[in-house]
Amino acid sequence: MATPVCVIGAGAGFAGDRIDPAVVLAGAGVDAVVLECLAERTLVPAIRARRDNPQAGFDPRIGRRLRALLPVARQNGCRIVSNFGAANPAAAAQYIARLAREMGISGLRVAAVVGDDVADRQQLIHWVREPAAPLLGAHVYLGCNPLADALAQGADVVVTGRVADSALFSAVARDRLEPGQDALAGAIGVGHLLECGGQLTGGNYEPIAGAGAPPPLTAEQYARLGYPLARVMADGSAEIGLPPGTPGIVDPLTCTLQLLYEVHDPSHYATPDLVVDLSGVRFERIGDNRVLMSGVKSKGPPPTLKVAGFVDRPGFIMDCEITLAGAGARSRAEVMAQALRLRLSDWADPDVVVDLVGAGSVLRALSQPLRGEVPEMRVHVSARCADAEQAQTIEDEVYAMTLSGPAGGASVRSEKRPRIEVLDGFIAPQHVEPQLLWSTS
Repeated sequence: MATPVCVIGAGAGFAGDRIDPAVVLAGAGVDAVVLECLAERTLVPAIRARRDNPQAGFDPRIGRRLRALLPVARQNGCRIVSNFGAANPAAAAQYIARLAREMGISGLRVAAVVGDDVADRQQLIHWVREPAAPLLGAHVYLGCNPLADALAQGADVVVTGRVADSALFSAVARDRLEPGQDALAGAIGVGHLLECGGQLTGGNYEPIAGAGAPPPLTAEQYARLGYPLARVMADGSAEIGLPPGTPGIVDPLTCTLQLLYEVHDPSHYATPDLVVDLSGVRFERIGDNRVLMSGVKSKGPPPTLKVAGFVDRPGFIMDCEITLAGAGARSRAEVMAQALRLRLSDWADPDVVVDLVGAGSVLRALSQPLRGEVPEMRVHVSARCADAEQAQTIEDEVYAMTLSGPAGGASVRSEKRPRIEVLDGFIAPQHVEPQLLWSTS
């Protein structure tokens, strides 16, 4: 087998992910730990926070993550790459440099990649449909090049906002790959495999029983689940595995499931750097929890870059639940749900949903009938409300069931959240100008 040109670890797959897997990877000899911490649902509150405070708008977990990770990464010469800069990478970089100084780490070079915020270029964005209200924000998906440039210029930490998840990883490999688009396409494929962290190594996975199938992970193994690393070759192929001594499952099936995750057309997977063809990918088991990935091909750069736009819609989403427990919980819950439907019958059908958690709230009509009595159930009400008064009406109707409904209704949970519409748009690459801003501890 060829010698790897770099080793990349996936230290986080979402904003609230565990911290210890990244620390383990940084101590395992990887060249870089990548923390994928940004999604639309986390970018929106960051945009709001930046609007209220120009020094805010980055992931508030940065301090907690880096207090644990920075010393180990620094000691082992491991770079850190992350999109936890959210809506304010520049402020995040300044914060990281201050944090490093407070921790006694001097000379840490932190690069902020900025330029994904394109709210000032709305006239250049082609939206799939015109926004129905003023935009809260608009952020373009950047590719790997500005991140790779930062690493080439000596960054110890690269902090970004909205970039393609796979670009966080392919940036680490870019300058070590052989010439040609297929090698970079392979690195993009590696990034797509690693971007969800523990989902590749046995998380969210139930082995199919049969000859050769791995045993299901135990509670203790899930609690210590190892996150994946990739030993990337110059041609873009890679060996996917686990840090030594960590539990998990890496086999062709876990890799295939992750390869298809959030991919509508495997033969045409568009990223800001290249459109890649994943249809010919091969996964070869080469050892215990070791899989060789190869076969990703390039279809060339995309003509446009994707933009995520966010629109503040009027009103709220109100979400409430109430529990019934003990003998006859199912039948009492059904009666309560029907009573709530009657109480809310003057609402338009698309604006309110009443269902039973555990008996149809997710699968709806496809749910299997329950067999036997259940010890407890929750009645769930979700409503699209025009204003705070309507939201209060929903909550009041649910609370009223504790006194004026079937016996035993209790433990009401309610949540009122803003209505945010996410719009897809496209912008020509020449209208996007990423830049690097530097901070040093």
